[in-house]
Amino acid sequence: MRITNGIIASCILGMISAADQHEEMRCKARPGCHLAKCEPGPLSPSLNVNEYPVTCVRTSAQDWEEYKELKSEMRIMRTDLTSYASRISSLENENKKTTAEMEALKTKLLKSEQSNKALLKELNALGIKTNDLESHLAEPNTALLRSCEDVQLESALARNDSGCVFKLDIPEVGITNVFCDVTDDGGNWTVFQRRMNGDVNFSRGWDDYVKGFGDLQGDHWLGLEALHQMTKTGNMEMKIKMITKNGVYWVAKYSNFRIGPGSNKYRLHVSGYSGNSTSGDGFSSHDNHQFSTKDADHDGSPGNCASLLEAGWWYHICYHSNLNGNFHKTDDKGVRWGQDLLQFSEMKLRKRS
Repeated sequence: MRITNGIIASCILGMISAADQHEEMRCKARPGCHLAKCEPGPLSPSLNVNEYPVTCVRTSAQDWEEYKELKSEMRIMRTDLTSYASRISSLENENKKTTAEMEALKTKLLKSEQSNKALLKELNALGIKTNDLESHLAEPNTALLRSCEDVQLESALARNDSGCVFKLDIPEVGITNVFCDVTDDGGNWTVFQRRMNGDVNFSRGWDDYVKGFGDLQGDHWLGLEALHQMTKTGNMEMKIKMITKNGVYWVAKYSNFRIGPGSNKYRLHVSGYSGNSTSGDGFSSHDNHQFSTKDADHDGSPGNCASLLEAGWWYHICYHSNLNGNFHKTDDKGVRWGQDLLQFSEMKLRKRS
C-alpha cells in the first residue's frame, strides 16, 4: 500500500478527534463537568482562549489537573505524530528511489540476458568452426597430389605461414604424407629431412631409413624409397638450409639431385653446387656413394661409419657432412657440415625449372 501525506494528515486529525471524544466521555462521567469554550478563571488562569478552541472547563481541582495532564500527553502525541509523518515521508522517498533502481536493474538484467544469448550463439558458431578447423588440421590434405608442385599456395598458407603436410600419391610407394614448403625460394619444395630439436632418434636401421620416420612438423626423414621414386626421372634440384651452432645461416643448393634404386643401395647422384657456407661444398664429396646404416654397411671403408657416427648417410669416409648425426653430440657424431656443428638443417627437393 502506498502511503501519502494526505493519509498521514488524516491519521493525525483522526487521532486528535479521538482524543477530544475521549475527553468528552471522561467529562460526562463526572458530575458537574461540562464542555465549553475555555475562558480565564480561577481554575485556568494561564489558558489562552486562542490556543485551544474547544476545551473542558471542570468544576474541581482534580478535574483541572487531569485536564492539564491530558493536554500534555496530546502535545507529546502531536510531536510524535509529526516525527512519524516525517519518517514515513522519508521512507516513501527511499521506496521510490529503490523502486526506480530496481526497475533500472531489471532493464540492465534484461539487456544482459539478451546479450548473453547472442554471445552464446556466437560462441556456439565459433565452436563449430573451431571443430571443423581442428579436424582439418588433424588430418593432412585429403586431395591426392603427385608432388608439392600441385599444392595450391592459398591452401597451404591457410594452415601455416610457410607450408604444411599434404598427401602425395608417390609411384610405387603409395599415399605418403609429406611436408610441402610453398614459400621458400619460389616454393614447390618437398622437405625430406629436417633436424631442429633432437626429439627424434636418427641412429636407426636400414628398414627405417627406407620407409621413413619422425615428425613431419619437426625432425623427420621422408624415406629412401620415396626419394628414389620422386627423383628417378632426373631434372630435380635440391636445397639445404642450415644454421650453425654460432647462429650463422647457410644455404647449399645443387642443380642436379637423384637417388638410385634400392637394388643399388640408393646411390646418391649430386652436382651443381652453389651456396654461402664458409666451409664450402660439404656434400658433393658423397656423390656416387651408397647409403649406409648401422646394420647395413655400404661405405667401402674398413669400418662402419654409420655405426661409429650413430646415423644413416651416404658415407665414403666418415668425416665429411653428417646431417643425420646425433643432435645432442658436439663431436664428430654431431650434426655436421664438414667440421662445423649445426643446430638446424633442412633438405628439400623440387623439379628443376
